[in-house]
Amino acid sequence: MGLGEGLAGRNAELAGRKGGLAGRKGGLAICYEGSRGGGRSAKMPCMADDGWPAGDPRRYFDAPIDPVHLRESSPNVYRRAMWLAIGIVVGCGLLALGGWSIVDGGWWGVLLGVLAALVGLLLFVRGLIASNATKPFRGGPLAPGMVMEQADDTVRMLVLGEISRDPAATPEFAYRLVTFRAREQTHFVPGQRIPCVLHGFVAPPWSGRWWSFDASPITWATADQTVLDGAASAIPVPEWDQLLAGAQRLGEIRRKWTRLARVSSEDLPESLRRPPTRLGVPVEWQADGRARFVGSVADAVSV
Repeated sequence: MGLGEGLAGRNAELAGRKGGLAGRKGGLAICYEGSRGGGRSAKMPCMADDGWPAGDPRRYFDAPIDPVHLRESSPNVYRRAMWLAIGIVVGCGLLALGGWSIVDGGWWGVLLGVLAALVGLLLFVRGLIASNATKPFRGGPLAPGMVMEQADDTVRMLVLGEISRDPAATPEFAYRLVTFRAREQTHFVPGQRIPCVLHGFVAPPWSGRWWSFDASPITWATADQTVLDGAASAIPVPEWDQLLAGAQRLGEIRRKWTRLARVSSEDLPESLRRPPTRLGVPVEWQADGRARFVGSVADAVSV
């Protein structure tokens, strides 16, 4: 079975589940709750019939994190400790070596000492600011992801994320190939569709778009199937279809050192180029390609 057939089958299955997850009453969606271990409830926002546009407040992950499941599933659980150890041991060592070279060395020793001190300082700061495994799941935007390759414990997953930073501008999207090592308690197969949380955005303040981003599967944060289904339903079907189209560019993306490739506006469907809302507020798209907000703050979603 090909990727297209597998995605179509999962879309049909997901559409069948929607009836049990959300209802309609008086024009308002009824939220659902999924039970979790320990008697807690995992609340996800009410679902629209076809998800919500990128950047909508309801597209942000807002569900309790299962710390036990996270420790067993996420390969980044010891990431902060690793970077902190590298920063303290290697960084402080290079700082000491740099200081000694500057004091006792010749001109070349001073030069090497300054370089060593700078590298050591950067490693030390990098260790201090490293995030832990739970940070990506504290309110990040949801995005579609699909496993493209699984070899031994190495998994490569393609993610489609919005990179535009101006809410009044035409949305821009990019593919990002994320590589990670699967833990023994996790299961990933090619063609598997996984909602992800975007994080680690990189861009200078003056840039109108993000230059890079990272993504983490929400299956690392929770095993609650209700939450997983709700997150998948929050993402519109056109975004899942656009992600599947990105599989044809996998070789190109893999060759890029950034593992990121922008999606041309001509390749996007109309529903992604001109979504009906931005920031959760209705908009009208002008001839110059800019959005004009036609709603008010009362129309925005309270989250």
